Amino acid sequence: MCIMIRRWIVPAIPLVMSVVLVACSKTPDEQLIRAAIDEIETSVQNRQTRPVLKHLAEDFRGPQDMTVRQVRQLMAAQYFRNKNIHVVLAGMRIDINGIDANVNFNAAVTGGIGMLPDQLQYYDVGTVWRKIDDEWRIIRADWAPAGAGGAE
Repeated sequence: MCIMIRRWIVPAIPLVMSVVLVACSKTPDEQLIRAAIDEIETSVQNRQTRPVLKHLAEDFRGPQDMTVRQVRQLMAAQYFRNKNIHVVLAGMRIDINGIDANVNFNAAVTGGIGMLPDQLQYYDVGTVWRKIDDEWRIIRADWAPAGAGGAE
């Protein structure tokens, strides 16, 4: 009997361990949000709209009740005006409460038509994210020039 149990248990150990490791390797929510923000940042710098918009909820609202469609239009206008766009984020704070998360940070954005930027703006950014169908999406975002007190 002992030999039969060993023949069954010993080969099953790697299978059980792999199931346990896969179950424990679920990506933490904060890491998922940071990855989404990284993708947004990279997409803006590469002048890509679709990868940014996929992170916005259908009922997204921005400053002055801006919709997803208006975000798309704003991005198109900025891409038209600026051949080069660079974004640097700092001071990111993520506070997750169940299916919602508040993410606040500062952003330095430069743009221009040549190699050197001819515009620089600092923003205070506040966003609210919601987990929708296991994906973190931005439901609200506010941004204002740094020090104006509009985004926190």
